[in-house]
Amino acid sequence: MRHQKLSPGLLLAYEDYQREGAQALIPQTRSLGIMASRSAIAQTKSIVFIYCDEDADLRHLLQQGIEVNQNTGSVRTAFLPLSSLDPLSEEAVVHRIKPSRKMHLRMDVAKKDVHVSEFQNKSGLTGEKVVIGVVDTGIDPKHPAFKGRILRIWDQTLPGPGVKEGAYGAELSKDQLTISQDIEGHGTHVAGIASAADSTYSGVAPKAELVIVKSDLQDAHIADAVRYIFRVASELKRPAVVNLSLGGHADAHDGSDSLSKIIDAETGPGRIVCCAAGNEGNDNIHAQAKVSTSRMSTIRLNVPQNQVGIAWLNGWYSGKGQLEVSVRTPNGFVTPFQKIITKDNPTQDYQLADAQVQIATPGPDPINGDHNFFVQIRGNGTMPVMGGIWQLRIRNTGSSETRLDVWTLDDSSAVFFTGKSVQDAVKIGSPGAAKSAVTVASYTTKVKYTDIDAKPQEVGLELHDISDFSSEGPLRNDAKKPDVAAPGAMIVSTLSSTAQGFGRSSMINSKFVVSAGTSMATPFVTGLVALLLQRNPKLDPAGVKELLRKNSSIPQKAAGTFDSKWGFGLIDAKNL
Repeated sequence: MRHQKLSPGLLLAYEDYQREGAQALIPQTRSLGIMASRSAIAQTKSIVFIYCDEDADLRHLLQQGIEVNQNTGSVRTAFLPLSSLDPLSEEAVVHRIKPSRKMHLRMDVAKKDVHVSEFQNKSGLTGEKVVIGVVDTGIDPKHPAFKGRILRIWDQTLPGPGVKEGAYGAELSKDQLTISQDIEGHGTHVAGIASAADSTYSGVAPKAELVIVKSDLQDAHIADAVRYIFRVASELKRPAVVNLSLGGHADAHDGSDSLSKIIDAETGPGRIVCCAAGNEGNDNIHAQAKVSTSRMSTIRLNVPQNQVGIAWLNGWYSGKGQLEVSVRTPNGFVTPFQKIITKDNPTQDYQLADAQVQIATPGPDPINGDHNFFVQIRGNGTMPVMGGIWQLRIRNTGSSETRLDVWTLDDSSAVFFTGKSVQDAVKIGSPGAAKSAVTVASYTTKVKYTDIDAKPQEVGLELHDISDFSSEGPLRNDAKKPDVAAPGAMIVSTLSSTAQGFGRSSMINSKFVVSAGTSMATPFVTGLVALLLQRNPKLDPAGVKELLRKNSSIPQKAAGTFDSKWGFGLIDAKNL
């Protein structure tokens, strides 16, 4: 096993599997791309990204049970038994193996506030002959707002032969479209903001054609979906814009993650991706410490009682730094300080009196050159993680002050940082960190509405201001994200007839529902980009961003001002 080729998170999963078998991986199905087996005799499998030589032929790996979805490119996706990580790491053409991680959804389009109707009326643009791709929870193909405009659905959750980009799921068209359903309703709502055709709640580009991917939300499969949408659009000789109202924090927050890399490689003239900034503006998921030479710093972590089965900490710092890591439980038990381990296995296990702790501290990540450590905390036996205040202890053995950024990754969102290390910044992760992506923050245009039962409803957001839940930038490398802000609360859009996640208090009628989030702001911009691509099918990501930034502003700020919450400001479509 070439341990140095596995990312820290994947190493921890592999070690758990080696020691305890498939049972140990049940809590990791979301964060480490683990696909739990339905059979006691079937091998546990994982979805991964493989970094390799551009022209490497990996088809022979099928003999090891490794199903590689692409046979060209420097970053590919694959489905494999965990036991095959050993032979895969021994392949000379393979440089890095990273796990797929399941993304979280970023849950009357408010066109008046940003002059969309004026732009549409003046330009006559409707999105005609432009493909809008939506990678989400699916779409309701029976909704009248999309009638005749859904070209294809790749339902990654159905059994089937898949598509060129991945031999899984089922591709549907024409009469087959209704086989796929949007049970959660998020995708239908998002698609409606971008492209619903309705006399009252029209989307921004009501004549665009739709290519939908109902995803299992594994970021490797999202990458396959982006490739798929752009291929279909190319075959149809159409420009395309892809909407990704989803994201996560198990990455470096600098655009070097696998999904962001693939987005940057796939975008170009007539190929644009729009991403949500995230909804963690009010959540203490990020901590930061500046550790002086020969000194120790602590980051405090609050874990609620009896709620968390497993918690992860994802830490990043400069490749020039030298930090040692230790964990202290609420009862005061500590692990030894663990230094950077560049030979053999960088994962160490610690059995404390009140917890099981694993720490992976490998050498610099070959993609961005920075150090990434991963901490996994579990209770003893079948017990949950002990509630109380935990401490991440960091000791600097290097020659200069080192900045450390850490994100918490528990699936319940119950674990949060507390104390002086909390930072309301650097909360835009993958894929919003992609350099080429248009990353969108949320602006509040509505706080009151009347529901289906004629009851007035009001939400606690500041009207005509950036939404407090919208995640802050910049990126960890100080790149400026988000790009722009757009209406994201409270937005009325299409309701899936099979959706189970909306209560009557959020329904406007049987066809439309209200929701809020950067998930809603993103398709607003996606629709605008579709209009711009209709006017200029060769528009590239840089050109799109320049147009949007020139027509965005922050109240009471000079034109061109960047803010970590607003980006370059609220979009104004009037003069696009």
